[in-house]
Amino acid sequence: MRCWRISATLALLLSATPALADESISNKLSGYESEARSLGMNLPMPSSLVAPQKTLTEAEVAFELGDYETAASALFDLASRPGPDREAATYYLGETLYQKGDRGAAHGYFTAIAQIPASKYYQLSLVRLVEISIAQQDMPAANDALAKLAAVGSASAQLPYVRGKVAFATQQYDDAINAFANVPHGSDFELQALYYTGASQVAKKDIAKATDTFTDLIGRKPRTNADRRVVELAQLALGRLYYEADEPSKSIDAYLMIDRHSDLFPDALYEVAWVYVKSKQFDKALRALELLEESDPGTSRTPTTRILEGNLRIRKAQAIRLAQITGTSLTNDTQDPGIEYDKAVKIFNDTHDQYYPSYQAISQVVDGNMDAAAFVDQLAGRTTHTVTSAPPIPDAAAQWLRDEPAVRRIVDAEQDLGEIANNIRRSEETIARLQAVIATNDRTNVYPAIASRRHRIAAIEASLVGIRNDLADQQLRLVDSSGDLAQLSAARKQLAQQYAQLGDPEAQYSGRVRDTRAGYDAIETTATEIESALDSTQAMAIAMRKYAMDSKPATDPTSDLDAAAKDAQDIEDELQDIRRQATLGKDLAGIGDPEIATARDLRRQLMRAQDAEQRSLDGFAAASHNRNASQSLAKLADRATQLVTMLDATDAQLDGIVAQGIEAAKADLSEQQTILGDSKQQLAQYEQEAHALGSAVLAQSFKDVKAKLYDVIVRTDVGVVDVSWSQKQDDDDDLKRLNLARSRELRQLHDEFKDVLEETTPPKQAPRKSDLPPVTEEGASPDSQTAPVNDRVAPSSGGKSGTQQPSVKPDQNAPKKKGGSK
Repeated sequence: MRCWRISATLALLLSATPALADESISNKLSGYESEARSLGMNLPMPSSLVAPQKTLTEAEVAFELGDYETAASALFDLASRPGPDREAATYYLGETLYQKGDRGAAHGYFTAIAQIPASKYYQLSLVRLVEISIAQQDMPAANDALAKLAAVGSASAQLPYVRGKVAFATQQYDDAINAFANVPHGSDFELQALYYTGASQVAKKDIAKATDTFTDLIGRKPRTNADRRVVELAQLALGRLYYEADEPSKSIDAYLMIDRHSDLFPDALYEVAWVYVKSKQFDKALRALELLEESDPGTSRTPTTRILEGNLRIRKAQAIRLAQITGTSLTNDTQDPGIEYDKAVKIFNDTHDQYYPSYQAISQVVDGNMDAAAFVDQLAGRTTHTVTSAPPIPDAAAQWLRDEPAVRRIVDAEQDLGEIANNIRRSEETIARLQAVIATNDRTNVYPAIASRRHRIAAIEASLVGIRNDLADQQLRLVDSSGDLAQLSAARKQLAQQYAQLGDPEAQYSGRVRDTRAGYDAIETTATEIESALDSTQAMAIAMRKYAMDSKPATDPTSDLDAAAKDAQDIEDELQDIRRQATLGKDLAGIGDPEIATARDLRRQLMRAQDAEQRSLDGFAAASHNRNASQSLAKLADRATQLVTMLDATDAQLDGIVAQGIEAAKADLSEQQTILGDSKQQLAQYEQEAHALGSAVLAQSFKDVKAKLYDVIVRTDVGVVDVSWSQKQDDDDDLKRLNLARSRELRQLHDEFKDVLEETTPPKQAPRKSDLPPVTEEGASPDSQTAPVNDRVAPSSGGKSGTQQPSVKPDQNAPKKKGGSK
């Protein structure tokens, strides 16, 4: 009985197993069917395969956020092609360049809008043209734009505002004040007009009215960032006015109202330090200078600040010493003037050591040992090589040169040209990469948005191959295969065996792509290590060049260093080419892979064999040993076949989209290459002109900066001398006080012991006549000035004890005196 039950249970389990397997396959197919439908929906169009161009709205948002680089990039494309947004893009492009400080480039775009009186940006462009003309000191152009603006007859605040700015620029201050007074209250230009009014009153020496104007201005509530900037400028101006009026407390209050996050805060700290100096509040001045050094290091004002700090240390030491002498010190009794003197010496020496190499480097250029043109790229940051044949300018000198107004304009122009050159270079590299990818004729991985779908389709099909093989094998066990079915099954099984030997082709393909890219990453790491070695080489080359300039060795290493620099530059060029190839290699990783192509071709053959076998199996379903099971398996096989058909159709659609996108990309790349060729020619012309102009400007600027650095060096040396001289004066004063104190003490002792001295000192004997020196005509001995110290005259008794004999014989013609000689 028990055996029978076990056999029945086993039979029941065996009969249930196919049902459970069918349910699992059905669930898998349902999931794949849902995923296949989603893969076939929202197929990208060929035009959307390339990155979409920025819209005017996106450019305006970037402009409002202050991201002028992004805004300019988007607006340039919109302004260069016809369309409804071209006019607005042209104006905003000009405004973006104006905000970046590139007034020359902005002028052209504002001029283009100024040719369209009907444009809503017409008046705004004219206002900018007036301001650009004032900045460029082109007053005829400013007056012409102002006349056009007046001809419009607009009642806005722009006309009186720009009219006042033109009058202010031409020093017609009364006209400027009247024009600014006509700016309506509540307009965007109200606070700016009020500031110019105060500046005009200062120019007219009307300090009282200017003070009232700026006081009124700082009480206004700013509405925009521009208004906030104007208020801070007014606070700075008010501090200067109070300083000139000798009202230090009000001046300090005005300066300290400026927010510490403002870019004007360093100016306020520097000027408030001078207010403290004028008020002899040396400790507060020192604190202001120390805070200034921390908040604004490395500027051209730094040496002046440090020299001032050193001088203040000297004054503080003198004040401490005076307070200690007079006993009026209310501060810590442990203060030592020597500590302040040591701090001053350290400040002067450190400043000297910091700026003396810059002075030497500038002197080499000014004296004709180096060409100023070689430093244009370095100042503009356009040096393409780490190792250079010319020693770079020290950072301090470079910063001072950049602070020169003329050099700053050259640097700005060179940086703009450098940015354009970099964009052209990156565009060329991108075009080369795209052309290389297109040349492979591999449509699977060209567009990432489509490649991900096609890879997923391939993965689903690989899974379906296994499911269909399993279903076919189950159906074959339920029928008696013969004839064509047997041949079809044998062919399918042979292909399935070959495909199974490949393992998981898609996973292996992903692994190969990952390994290839990892290899290129390793190359990138090695290139970075070589660049680090080149950095060290450049540092050693700079040190050796400096040693050669300072020490003048018998063997000049300059020629060897130049040769080494050339070799290093060749290495850098090769590294750059290796990086380009590595980037291209990563792009091409997996494209045209022969193994995945073979596997996918074999899978397509296997799927066709499965289709043929399944059609034949459908005809044997009626003769099955288990008709219900065969029908169930046939339904699952049909679902799998339909799913493969759906996936193949989607893949074919994607392949067609890729083909259209590639053709469009080829045409676009050809057009962009033509544009880049023209741009490179224009860039070369502009670079040549800018370089020639920059060389001329730098030649003069080097002389100016050399004079400034020389002044710093001399002032630091003078500062060290001042410390030594102050310490010498302190020592001399101490010696005088000691001598004076000694004299006072001796006099006091003499007075206290006067009686004792008179009693113990024996009276002097009168000299014999033969011992007396000869008498001159005046009656005095010629050796009286060299008489011994001990031969002093005895103190007089006041005439009460008789007449004392003089120690020197009086002249016979001299009148006689009672009481002895004095």
